[in-house]
Amino acid sequence: EAMPTSYITAFHLPSSEAGLVDKVIAKYPNLSVVDVGAIIKQVQSVIEQVVQAVQFVFFFTLAAGVVVLYAALNASADERVREAGIMRALGARNAQLRTAQLAEFALTGLLAGLFAACGAAAIGFAVGEYVLQLPITLRAELWFLGIGAGLTCALVGGWWSLRGALRAPAWVTLREAI
Repeated sequence: EAMPTSYITAFHLPSSEAGLVDKVIAKYPNLSVVDVGAIIKQVQSVIEQVVQAVQFVFFFTLAAGVVVLYAALNASADERVREAGIMRALGARNAQLRTAQLAEFALTGLLAGLFAACGAAAIGFAVGEYVLQLPITLRAELWFLGIGAGLTCALVGGWWSLRGALRAPAWVTLREAI
């Protein structure tokens, strides 16, 4: 009983009563008050900055992927034009060629979006579970968003880079191939 004692308690103080803490500390100077709300706001601020950094990396990666897709399709554009000319010479119509190219781009985009969604889910699970030790829930809409983004980027990028392949007449394409 002769030893000094300390008491610890916690309470919720509405923000409208914030001046009360100053009055209590003035009356009892040996009282220590820790504002948990300020700590939580600081943690939220740090988390928001991390989220913004991750989003920046995501958009940068997405833009880099579109540029790589465009470059790869441009590299094979001559071969695609030649193939379109041969198929036209054999009787294929523009609608058939367009459908074949769009189907190829759609399949490429679906696979790219699926792989991206799987990779993002695996990395998110690993970081959440093992680094942050948070319970992780998989959200289906993110999978659909990833697959849809992959499909859209592949279709738009592919169609943009190869739109001229369907414009050239078969005889011009075949003559240039020789």
